[in-house]
Amino acid sequence: MKSLTLALLLGLPLMASAQTPGTHGHAAPLPEPMKRFAWRDEAAGYTFVAPPRWAGKVKAVPLDSKALAKSGATSGVRFVAGSKTLLVLLATDEVRSNALVATGNRELSRYDGHVVAVKAEADAGDLALTDAELASAVEWDGGQSGTVAR
Repeated sequence: MKSLTLALLLGLPLMASAQTPGTHGHAAPLPEPMKRFAWRDEAAGYTFVAPPRWAGKVKAVPLDSKALAKSGATSGVRFVAGSKTLLVLLATDEVRSNALVATGNRELSRYDGHVVAVKAEADAGDLALTDAELASAVEWDGGQSGTVAR
């Protein structure tokens, strides 16, 4: 009996050292790339970057020519989640920018002769953007995020 107990006590440290603490025999998970939502307007020269919570949930639907003519914009997009429109971005040149504001849109950013206006829906839920997120969402080519030049 003593020899069995002695063998167990001597074998216990050997069994414990066979497995390195903390590894548990599994490889570490691979890092996931950060999810990002971005939409590019080549004509106006800006990129709209939304928070990561939009990634995989929100789609960009370009506006048709009838909607653009009605708003006074030269380009535009609706961001939708399912059947719900979250917000509409409209872009035009400085000469026609008054038409965007006159149709109920709010000017979001202005740079190098181009203007971006936004119409946010009130019932966007948890995908709604805060004013701070909207202010930093437009990245102009050659400019800073949220740049406004008047």
